[in-house]
Amino acid sequence: MCFSATASFSASGVIGAIGAGTIRKADPADRLFAIIPILFAVQQVFEGIIWLGFSMPAFEHLRTIATMVFLIFAWAIWPAYIPFAIASLETDEKRKGILNSLKIPGLIAGIGAIIPIFISGPQPHIMDFHIDYSLQSNIPNQTILMAYNAMYLLCTLVPMFISSRKGMTAYGLANLLGLIIAGIFYQSSVPSTWCFFSAIFSIMIFRIINHSPATDQ
Repeated sequence: MCFSATASFSASGVIGAIGAGTIRKADPADRLFAIIPILFAVQQVFEGIIWLGFSMPAFEHLRTIATMVFLIFAWAIWPAYIPFAIASLETDEKRKGILNSLKIPGLIAGIGAIIPIFISGPQPHIMDFHIDYSLQSNIPNQTILMAYNAMYLLCTLVPMFISSRKGMTAYGLANLLGLIIAGIFYQSSVPSTWCFFSAIFSIMIFRIINHSPATDQ
């Protein structure tokens, strides 16, 4: 999360508490999706540790590990996980088939993203009160980077607009808005800033879980 360690840890606590309530409310079949706020809460804990690594020598040795974990969440887990999670909610067979077809590109994007993380070893730095992970330098081939970005958006955003679950389209629009804002105003720290917005918007999952499946949104 951008801004500060305090912001990261505070938001993680709030999102985690709401996530725990979401899981308790969820039917067993919905839990793969309901656990998303908890995963975001964990991710933000690691970015909080990254912030501490810049300001407190005692945490400096943990910064590299925390950076790796944060980027594995941001780059690898989300594109691989989202299609599975949203498909698990779907009751419309046609839509479920489309969602299932996104699982393979999601896994490809997720597995492919791990390689540059471990090969290049991202070096985060603070820029204008945000964390810049210098991600593009880890994928030097521009064509590969563009292909990955397209696959990433296909697997993380598109499923929200395919789903028939009530409230999912609003959740998708919120995440799309977060991406647009991050891309326009925080170009040097899009992953960090978009993860911040997505973590906050994951609170909407509580409402989605409390709705029965529907074909109209």
